[in-house]
Amino acid sequence: MQNPDSGITADDIPDEPVLVLMASALLGPAAWAPIEKELRSRGWDVVTAPAADEVDPETPEDAAFGYATAIPADRPVILIPHSNAGNFVPTLISIRNVERVVFVDATLPVASGIQALAPRELLAALETRVDADGVLPPWTEWFDERQVAGLFPDGATRFHIESRQPQLPIDFLRGSLAIDAGWERTPASYLAFGNTYAAEIDRARAMSWPVIQLNGRHLHMLVDPVGVADAILTLIDGAAS
Repeated sequence: MQNPDSGITADDIPDEPVLVLMASALLGPAAWAPIEKELRSRGWDVVTAPAADEVDPETPEDAAFGYATAIPADRPVILIPHSNAGNFVPTLISIRNVERVVFVDATLPVASGIQALAPRELLAALETRVDADGVLPPWTEWFDERQVAGLFPDGATRFHIESRQPQLPIDFLRGSLAIDAGWERTPASYLAFGNTYAAEIDRARAMSWPVIQLNGRHLHMLVDPVGVADAILTLIDGAAS
């Protein structure tokens, strides 16, 4: 099917890769639903990983398994990670046929070595928020209400997303991943919502990746799914504004 916005079609890419929308383990897959619907309407084969019925991960290894389980092993794929899901891209490149990656307001893993799942400053702030079992509150409760409210286009969307958030143990964020060198050889690009991930934007540009910055906040795919889908497909085509 022709995509009038990017000028490419699913048939233009060899073996028709599957677009894999990687949801942050901290937020859950519901935030990707508008983009999945939009991309499917344009003729693309899309999966969201992890699947909505996956058990909440307790360790980084659990999360990696959840992503891998949802990703086809017999098809080429294009990974589209959001937020914390970016950490898991190198692991998936090593075990799946990944043609390209489009990071969406996401963490960029280290080139090689140990990748922490959360910055030390964030961990320190969250240490006082865990319950008696060491479980974190849902992600949207980590921040001031004024910060959170502006992430959603309306109250109904907020309720839908918040009611599906996982609650993870803080040990998940204390974990790390071992990153093998070479994953950056996979073609990649970066889509930013605003300037929250300024360091990642700078690094992507330093590596000569195509970069697009949209005027939005961290969950901009809920606010403007058409515009975000347009940007993703532009980056799949290897271009940037």
